[in-house]
Amino acid sequence: MSKLPKVLHLAQELEFDEPYLNTLKEAGFQCYPANDRKKLLNLLESEELDLLILDWRNDDTSEWLIEQIREFLQWQGPILFIAEKDESEALQKVCIHHQDNFLTRPIQPNTLLSYADKLVHDARYSMHQDNFDLGPYHISLNRKQISFKGKPINLTSKEFELGALFLKNPGRLYSRKFLLKKIWHIDCDISTRTVDAHISSLRKKLNIKGDGLYRIKTVYQHGYRLELLEETEAVA
Repeated sequence: MSKLPKVLHLAQELEFDEPYLNTLKEAGFQCYPANDRKKLLNLLESEELDLLILDWRNDDTSEWLIEQIREFLQWQGPILFIAEKDESEALQKVCIHHQDNFLTRPIQPNTLLSYADKLVHDARYSMHQDNFDLGPYHISLNRKQISFKGKPINLTSKEFELGALFLKNPGRLYSRKFLLKKIWHIDCDISTRTVDAHISSLRKKLNIKGDGLYRIKTVYQHGYRLELLEETEAVA
């Protein structure tokens, strides 16, 4: 893999799962263990992660967490659930709905490693296609070019990176901290208008101003996301 894959692991008992994490670490994975759902959601907003490994609880807390990850944050990366055998039937229905995967305890370390390798590889392959389209937009990553209805848009390098990120992941919520780290390689808590200024410029250049079928929405205290508007919402 081109860079070390990052895995975020939410466990009820971290000590119990430590052997699994050690197997991943020895294979070159960067592991971020957590036993707090709020911490997990904050990390999803601020870090570029390749895989989530989540302990499954057959109760409302797990369903709420999945809703936050998939619906609110719109994080589309792979999730691997770890469950007890007697919980597998209920979990299977959830995984089919969200196209996720699960393993039941006891788990052989090599089995976990094989699943993690495949899920990260498949996700990275789909994310790094050279060209893709979204509505009237065509994005060429190798030429660093975004076109609108066939006409190239004049963008700075940072505007291109930012625009390509949003257009590749419509609905995904990005925090300012994440964008600063991903686009500007600034990894610290600083007060800056850099992100806001570039978002404003991008809205104008991409013609995403809320009066068409798309908008870059400011989500209070969280960040930004690209949204597809219903036709009835768009202003003619």
